[in-house]
Amino acid sequence: MATDTGFRLNDAPMPEDRTAGWGFVRAQGDVVQEIDGTWLLTSAEAVRFAHRHPEIFSSAKAFDSLGSPVPLIPLAVDPPDHKKFRRVLDPMFAPRVVNAMEAALRAQVRDLVSAFAATGRCEVVADLGRLYPTQVFLTLFGMPLEDRDRFIEWVETIVENAGRDASGEPSPEVMAAAVALFTYLQGHVDAKRANPGDDLLSQVLALSGDDAWTNDEVLGLCFLFTLAGLDTVTAAIGFVMLHLARRPDLRAQLVADPALIGPTIEEVLRLELPAPITPRVVLVDVEVCGTLLPAGAQVGLCLATANREPGWFGHADDVDLSQADGGHLSFGGGIHRCLGSHLARRELRLVVEEFHRQIPDYGIAPGAEPRVAWPSGTLHLTALPLVFPVGDQA
Repeated sequence: MATDTGFRLNDAPMPEDRTAGWGFVRAQGDVVQEIDGTWLLTSAEAVRFAHRHPEIFSSAKAFDSLGSPVPLIPLAVDPPDHKKFRRVLDPMFAPRVVNAMEAALRAQVRDLVSAFAATGRCEVVADLGRLYPTQVFLTLFGMPLEDRDRFIEWVETIVENAGRDASGEPSPEVMAAAVALFTYLQGHVDAKRANPGDDLLSQVLALSGDDAWTNDEVLGLCFLFTLAGLDTVTAAIGFVMLHLARRPDLRAQLVADPALIGPTIEEVLRLELPAPITPRVVLVDVEVCGTLLPAGAQVGLCLATANREPGWFGHADDVDLSQADGGHLSFGGGIHRCLGSHLARRELRLVVEEFHRQIPDYGIAPGAEPRVAWPSGTLHLTALPLVFPVGDQA
């Protein structure tokens, strides 16, 4: 029975040290109940069990509380309907598709880095992390890049204020941002119907017959990507650059051998999950690791603690490139594994490559102490100021 002295996820010492924070959570056991009644599955065994049983652990029910006017496609859809959407979308996000976009995406990140390369300093989150993923989204969906800044403003207003009001009623500023964003997205859906291109949005709209999507489903796909696919990549860019700034030895290895960039990204993603906990609702009574979860229970799959399980990774709390192919859960698992994982990995690789091409030597600005926002729906650095020499860089 939950008590006033029970476990609170928000009490985890997360801002400065995720190792301590997730260690605090994992120490509670494989399955633990918060004082608000929510259950957390913290072990790799428990999380994998939930991933294997989407018929028990509902994703659709978990997102009902958001009150979205459109279905969040494909995340908030359970089997068997889920397969219809993934069958269409998976090929659109395949590596070969991402490969075809690489030149354009590389040019964009190169320009962003060039804007501060000669100044000797940058703030990674503001100058790179929050800008680049939105530009990628706009490119992918065939929307104008000049809309980037207002698009970011809408999304940040919605994401940063999500869940702050316990009554569940969105604030006027969130409502205004949501209406503006939906109006913008609907306008582009209508424009693509009239004049389709070769972008992802046009491809979805071109589906016909039994495969055709409703207008709300198309909007739901766009809305999900704006809310779940932008701030997570922003956060991941910050974490990757943080680890490289703190590890000049690792940075030197990557500059000398770019083939190590991929394994380094995998290890940082394993340790620093932007989306560390994914929600589910239990549809029937089920026992997990010896604990009975009742039907209707709100459950969080704690991917972050599963990723740090010593029995799974030899150096569970450290970046170790020798274990980078260990199959972490940072992109989820089972039928709801992240649709955009290939694209996110490519964005991160291009950021590191182009940053190092222009700025191979850098460090955290003196006096700065990078911290994450906590509690927060998306785990991310609030800021990451870097300094570097100018004039003699590559």
